[in-house]
Amino acid sequence: MSPSNLLDLVTLQNLVDLDDGGHALLEEMVEIFRDDTPRRIQDILTAAEKGDAGELSRAAHALKGGAGALGARALRFLAADLEALGRDGSADTGPDLKARLEGCFRDSLVALEAYLAELKGNAAGA
Repeated sequence: MSPSNLLDLVTLQNLVDLDDGGHALLEEMVEIFRDDTPRRIQDILTAAEKGDAGELSRAAHALKGGAGALGARALRFLAADLEALGRDGSADTGPDLKARLEGCFRDSLVALEAYLAELKGNAAGA
């Protein structure tokens, strides 16, 4: 998946702008995303395994918020779909949920780290 499909570049630029063109805020948010998202994914997997639609919706909502705030577009959309599924009373997420979540998280993290590296490189060259 291309970075433009994985990431919301407008959100990322807004975060840079909030930091007066710097990258410290974005760097901190990526670190939080890296550390926090595996737990959020596990919460979703546990809810799906238990068949708990309400908990699936809540856990997916938390992931959606974190991914959206950082501009991880693809992960946000996946979490939004899971949230809606749970809200509709279903926890039937299909057999490949773990692979989809972990793959999307991994790809998003790689894209975010590449974006951050490019941002740092541009700042060093300026």
